[in-house]
Amino acid sequence: MEKALDFETVEEEVKFWETHSSADYWEEMEKVEFDVDRHRNLLHPKLIFVTDQPAQCPRCKQDLEETEIQYVTLHNGRLIMIRDVPALLCRANRHEYMLEKTLDRVEQLLKLEKTRKLQPAEIIHLPVFKLEMAA
Repeated sequence: MEKALDFETVEEEVKFWETHSSADYWEEMEKVEFDVDRHRNLLHPKLIFVTDQPAQCPRCKQDLEETEIQYVTLHNGRLIMIRDVPALLCRANRHEYMLEKTLDRVEQLLKLEKTRKLQPAEIIHLPVFKLEMAA
């Protein structure tokens, strides 16, 4: 079994792992834990984030169209909706994509909302029911 390598640059490490299996280094790896602050879109749970705008759907190679979606997430115990969020929609299979730069803007907006530096454009009242109310 080979020894794990020290890399000078991220690019060097990426190139190495593209041609080697991490299974060969499993015994030498240490367990790490970290928190990920990911805001899941409740209306679009299968939304995929892409770095650059693809010419075609990355999954099925069909045409994409630009659209706008509502981004709804649970943030600090509150339901938050962000309207008019740019997204890409696969015309054939309805796969949904969002550019990472758009996600960065969503996260920036959520940070501003958390610190109360941003007031909502509108407030919608949401009815809440308990399941036990059904017969």
